[in-house]
Amino acid sequence: MDVTKKTEIAKLVRQRLAIATKFLQDGDFKNEIRKSLNEEAEIPGFEDKPVKFGQFISKEFVALMTDIRKSTDIINSENGTQKMFLIFYVYSAVVAKIIDSHKGSATEFLGDGVLNLFDTDTDREQSLRNAYSAAREILEANQEILNPTFTSLRLPIINIGIGIDIGNTIVTRFGYRVDNDLKAFGKCVYNVSRLCKGINEIFVSEEAQRFWPTSPTGTLRFEPKYIDNNKLAYKTYNV
Repeated sequence: MDVTKKTEIAKLVRQRLAIATKFLQDGDFKNEIRKSLNEEAEIPGFEDKPVKFGQFISKEFVALMTDIRKSTDIINSENGTQKMFLIFYVYSAVVAKIIDSHKGSATEFLGDGVLNLFDTDTDREQSLRNAYSAAREILEANQEILNPTFTSLRLPIINIGIGIDIGNTIVTRFGYRVDNDLKAFGKCVYNVSRLCKGINEIFVSEEAQRFWPTSPTGTLRFEPKYIDNNKLAYKTYNV
């Protein structure tokens, strides 16, 4: 990740913290966080990629899910609900910004995870590359920007699991009238929720690994990974 992008993400983190802190109810905890923040900002926006209510999209996507590991432990700690609210409010924005920068779309926000989709219409291999690059940057941003910020505010640090799969996905909106949310359904969506069990690791499904682009000078390697006693994934690493 280049310096400009890191600077943008660091600014986004502080913006989101400043905004979210306004809504905290515990006075002491709220004041403690706000003392460490020196700027206020409007909510930063992302490009709108609308799916109208009643519209269905059914085609192949690369699915990428990020998950905060052991978030229940955070929630069960002192001021845990407020801590998790702050952490997820900031973390989800960082994930969405990075995904957007790699031509993906943050589709669902799930409490401690974010489901993201990359359209494969133009180039399947490039979509897989984009998803992997985004995954690497999310882990980098967590270690170099998010966790140091959380530590400075005496918030818990977080570990992230990331899963990548590919397959046909149905995207639509569920609900009634204006009360509706974007949802994605498909085998790959189910799989990526299971592929997020690593600790600051990226797990790729067997299906995604089968389509993975290769290069004579490539440094990406795949190590078989067993989840629930079934080999359905590969842990990625660079050599």
